[in-house]
Amino acid sequence: MLAVMAGVLGLGLRLTLPVTPVDASFRDVVRLYQSQAAPTGSNTPETSSP
Repeated sequence: MLAVMAGVLGLGLRLTLPVTPVDASFRDVVRLYQSQAAPTGSNTPETSSP
């Protein structure tokens, strides 16, 4: 019952409140992270196979 109430409340909020559009500074940050080099495949190079 609690899950149903939470879902209805969430849907109600989603329908009544406007969605804030993404601003230009956030888009710049996303572009910066996308332009960085691709990861090497492992975040722990000391334990990866040679």
